[in-house]
Parts: sequence; structure tokens; C-alpha cells
Amino acid sequence: MPGLPPAALLFDMDGLLVDSEPLWLQVVQAFCRARGFTWTKEHHAACVGGGLRATLSATGERFGFAVEHERDVAAVVDDFIGSVGGLALKPGAAELLSAAALAGLPAALASSSPHRLIDAVLARFSLRPRFQAVVSGDDVAHPKPAPDIFLRAAAALGVPPARCAVLEDSLAGVTAARAAGMIVVAVPEGPWEGRGFEALADVCLPSLERAHRWLGIAPAAAAAGDP
Repeated sequence: MPGLPPAALLFDMDGLLVDSEPLWLQVVQAFCRARGFTWTKEHHAACVGGGLRATLSATGERFGFAVEHERDVAAVVDDFIGSVGGLALKPGAAELLSAAALAGLPAALASSSPHRLIDAVLARFSLRPRFQAVVSGDDVAHPKPAPDIFLRAAAALGVPPARCAVLEDSLAGVTAARAAGMIVVAVPEGPWEGRGFEALADVCLPSLERAHRWLGIAPAAAAAGDP
């Protein structure tokens, strides 16, 4: 761990705490298919972490159709929310949040998703009490990879940026965290070598299950005194 241990943890949501990228791919593919086009996994991978508005803009730019952001974002969010019952938490997510709470570390959720989608996902897993602050892409002028969302989350917690550790799965999120001057923990989906993560993150980990040790937080069971 570089420098002092973190005084707060800032979490991304999609792809980091929640295994939501397959569902995002499905709903954006449906959005494009209704217009006669095929949105591939490769197209989608290039947009991960930048927020839904940026993704829908990318579909219009690639295929040449007009995107009406207010209408189209609302429709895609409705489709996603209608399927949140099928989502699952990423391995280690619940345990890390519990361990942070037991250690007295404040936590914020900093997601590019709209507030109503965040609310639906947090309600699905009863996670809202775990966060002392929730910041959405709705709340900032510039989405990731700009640092705005993380700086706002740190301010909401009252913790200096340099004392915050950000956990992120996307390159856009890792770039934003580095620009914010925070401790950067990358937990990418799949191999990270050659994708730019190592140049930006303080550490790259294969899962949230490995984050306890690096962050200096005891696993939830140990922190609670369980055998």
C-alpha cells in the first residue's frame, strides 16, 4: 500500500460490485437491434465505465442514427431495472463491504449510472445502508474518465482525496481515480496485462476477495470475531 492506509473506500458499481455487464450488453444490443443494427461485445467493451449516455452516443455515431438522450436513456434504464432480479453480486463484494463497516471505514458508491438505476440495484441487494454517500453520473458535469465523480464522493464523506481508495473495474474509472489523486485498486474483468491498468493503478487484483489483505482490512468473519 502506498503511503498511509485509506481513510475511506469509494466503490464503482457496475462490473465491480455487481455482475451487471452481461445485462448492460443485452439491453444495449436490444436498443440497437430495434433500429436494425448489431452491437457486438467488442463495441460494448470500448464503452465500459463511461456511462450510459456515452454508450448510447457511441451507438448512434457507429451506426448513423439519431439518439434522443432523455428518451433513449430512460427507455434503456427501464429495460435494465426490469431485469435487476437476475443480477448477482461479484465474489467478495458483500464481505468487503461488511469488513469496511466493521473496521469503521466510511464508504461511498460512485457510479456513472443514473440515480434511479443505482437505487434499484442497491435495493435488490439491500446495500444502501453500507454507503454513507452515493454519487451518480447525474450529479457531475463530466463523467469518467474525468475525476469529478470521485472528488464529489470524497467531499461528501469529508475525506481528503489522497486518503481515499477507489475500487474500479474499468479503464475509464481507473483513469478517473488516478486523476483525482486517490489510491487506485483495479479489479478488471479478465486479464489486465496490456490493457493500460498497470500504468494507472497502484495495484491490480483478480477479484474483490483479494482486496481485504491489500487494503489492510480483516475479512468480515475475522473482524466480527468468528472462528
